[in-house]
Amino acid sequence: MSSVFKKYRMTRKNVLLLAQAIINVNGKIAWQDYASDGPYPDQHSLTMNEIKGTSEKFERFRNKFAHQMYNTVINDEMQRLEHDI
Repeated sequence: MSSVFKKYRMTRKNVLLLAQAIINVNGKIAWQDYASDGPYPDQHSLTMNEIKGTSEKFERFRNKFAHQMYNTVINDEMQRLEHDI
């Protein structure tokens, strides 16, 4: 585990690094939407291929998950992935 927190800029490369780190740590990229009128929240998820292949889904991921870069576990995984590349 890295002891130094690294601040990443929101470049395309770093957003994809973040996506891979979230998948590695959590097993998936998923969230719940509590804004619907239904009794249960809507479940949403994205795959790495969807994020890479569709600019709309890339932006949705970036807007929804940018704050995860400040999670120390995710940040450590991003640094590990960065060194493996």
